[in-house]
Amino acid sequence: MPVVPLLHIPHPPQSLMNAAILSIGDELTLGQCVDTNASWLAAEFAATGLITIEHRTVADDREAIARAVRELASGVSVLVLTGGLGPTEDDLTRFGLADALDPGSELVVDPEAVAQLARWFDKRSQPMPRSNDVQTRRPPSTRMIPNPHGTAPGLAGQLDQCRIFALPGPPREMMPMFRNHVRPALADLGKGVTLITEKINSFGVGESLAAERLGELLARDRETMVGITAGGSIVTARVRFRGAGDQARDEVQRVARRIEDLWKPYAFGRGEETLSEVIGTLLRDRGKTFATAESCTGGWLGKLIVDVPGASDYYRGGWVTYTNEMKSACLGLSSELFDEGGPGAVSEMAARTMAEGAIRQSGAAYSLAITGIAGPDGGTSNKPVGTVYIGLGRPGGEQINTVVRRFEFSGDRLAVRHRSALTALQMLRFELLGVTERVSMLWETPIMTETPGS
Repeated sequence: MPVVPLLHIPHPPQSLMNAAILSIGDELTLGQCVDTNASWLAAEFAATGLITIEHRTVADDREAIARAVRELASGVSVLVLTGGLGPTEDDLTRFGLADALDPGSELVVDPEAVAQLARWFDKRSQPMPRSNDVQTRRPPSTRMIPNPHGTAPGLAGQLDQCRIFALPGPPREMMPMFRNHVRPALADLGKGVTLITEKINSFGVGESLAAERLGELLARDRETMVGITAGGSIVTARVRFRGAGDQARDEVQRVARRIEDLWKPYAFGRGEETLSEVIGTLLRDRGKTFATAESCTGGWLGKLIVDVPGASDYYRGGWVTYTNEMKSACLGLSSELFDEGGPGAVSEMAARTMAEGAIRQSGAAYSLAITGIAGPDGGTSNKPVGTVYIGLGRPGGEQINTVVRRFEFSGDRLAVRHRSALTALQMLRFELLGVTERVSMLWETPIMTETPGS
């Protein structure tokens, strides 16, 4: 299938080798649908050496579409529109695009689009509804882009030095159209230039402190750009550099290693690598095994572990001891621990005994134990909602060498449980890496003397 030809556009300066994405649809502005097209397109642009500098969403409004096209096209080399090319009254993209590219002109009928639509309906032995006629029309200065996966052809045009492509909204139509027609048409823009990106992930350090550690690396006037995002309790540094292939790769790796050094020991992996995967690699390389004992997390820690293929190489299994009776029966916690005057199920002693019981019962080298108050109820003045004790059982000669840490996690019940599981994994990672100094972790609080009934 031939690439749609474009009118000649002078090669833009490096400063304008940027892209923008305009998503169109009432369903997007009303929050009824999630815009997955924009993130996919941004990644595709990056693969061509283009940086997406803006995502914008507008409703099915002709004037708003035209205004957005003019504004976005003034500052980028490439603008891609998605949505609004269907046959219904609210599909106004072609009209808004015409107002921006060919003001005062009427849409023209495209013979190839007429033939394509006729073939589409003939193949299905269906008459073409009159409403589909509008899909054969385009702004005079544009070209049609064939769509073998639907009835909405795309459009390709230009506004000054900006190349503009309007693509259908359904991903199964938009993605192949971009790959088969748009991306080849952009090949000259990224010629000799590669955009390389990398993500460095960390856990257990707050976003502000993580930023302080990076210092001048976050300066916005640097050629190698570094930004920080936080999500799912993970703080991530994102590095990007645009240049010649080998140069770009070397520079990004140099900066990534620098970030890992500045974020030690919290930085745990690159890209989409998870703490569970890192733990698995460390245990497998050392020929070690571990087990889990969970209360408030309800098996979440075990799930994170077995989400990794091959976890049976190092994970012996675990216990979800949600009640005091189960803690006693399965892990050997004394009933006196739960009596009035005892420290209770959410305590340093409970986490320690659970961790040691898991090692004895499983024969594993290491164990992780979690007990706490996930909420929304059950907290006290001494142990508010979010209080969690995490025990790490580890080899210590004839005795089990156990360390327990106390945390007060913020967030709702889901967040408390998730953060507890990730914190436990990070504690084990520190141990496996031989981090001998006690490293403070986000949400950690001192373990105080436990009073009766606390």
